[in-house]
Amino acid sequence: MPMRPLALPRDLLPAADMLVRSFQYPEHPEWGVQSDEQQQIVESMKRMRRIWPLVRVLQRISPSLRGMVRGFVWEEDGAIVGMTIANREGLTQDWYIGTVAVLPEFRRRGLARKLVVAALDMMRAQGGARVTLGVIDGNVPAQTLYRSLGFVEYGGSTRYSLTPSGTVESPDLPASYTASTLAEFDWRTRYELDRRIVPEELQRFGPVVPAAYRTPAIVRLLAPLFRRAQGSRTEEVVICRAVDGISVARAAWTVSTTGKGVNTMRIRVDPAHADLSPYLVRRSLNKILGRSPQLRVVAFVQKWMPAVAHEAEALGFVPITSGKAMGMDL
Repeated sequence: MPMRPLALPRDLLPAADMLVRSFQYPEHPEWGVQSDEQQQIVESMKRMRRIWPLVRVLQRISPSLRGMVRGFVWEEDGAIVGMTIANREGLTQDWYIGTVAVLPEFRRRGLARKLVVAALDMMRAQGGARVTLGVIDGNVPAQTLYRSLGFVEYGGSTRYSLTPSGTVESPDLPASYTASTLAEFDWRTRYELDRRIVPEELQRFGPVVPAAYRTPAIVRLLAPLFRRAQGSRTEEVVICRAVDGISVARAAWTVSTTGKGVNTMRIRVDPAHADLSPYLVRRSLNKILGRSPQLRVVAFVQKWMPAVAHEAEALGFVPITSGKAMGMDL
């Protein structure tokens, strides 16, 4: 049978090779997976393959792990030519499709539709309530497919890229705020901030609820292994108003620990405190360059945070792709 469920860890290495070849767009090379990202994907899959036997054992005793990395592959002559991968969002009944890929020479045969439909059926069988995915703005065939299946647009983001060429000074935090390290599993701080600042229209398919932020105990135990598999280290700070301690922003940066791939940064800031954007962007970039000055930096900025985008561009970040968030009820 050409289509079958994703089989892990057996499919990890073939999947890495297929994904690198699939996410290439000759007419829009900026959309594709770049060479440094390709290296990171392959290395991450190799490390994940080594720890997956332990994950598989724990999945048998922990329902919270059973919604991790689910999907389907399409095979031709024993080789994977198409794939879809989905994950459950935390402890909710919401899902996210992170990968829909078909090799260029096998496109326009309806394979992507069949793979996505199979994933949607799997989610419904698991009691799924909603599903979301991201698509490049301008990728008309993909958008048309998702709309035909019932997905609607509800948000978007821009992916920025910066090739470092020096250091960036971290400015002083305004006296009316305080900054502190945000613990990896401090779900409540992240939840409370997002509950206040994420636009209501975005919560239609991405509801801000505790179950989406709380990390199961078994996942916390596995976190060191997952970090090692990803070959990266993440740090995060939270900014609070000094007068009452209410959080108004957070910034996270992920730095490669292998000297390969790319470094990334993500920022959330209350629009009422957009004046913090220069501090957040510059501090994040300063921390990244202090640990990994040679690798490219990728920043993901939500469309509802224009002040962050403006500051990123002022520092030399170049917009690479604009993405649309799409969702549907299951």
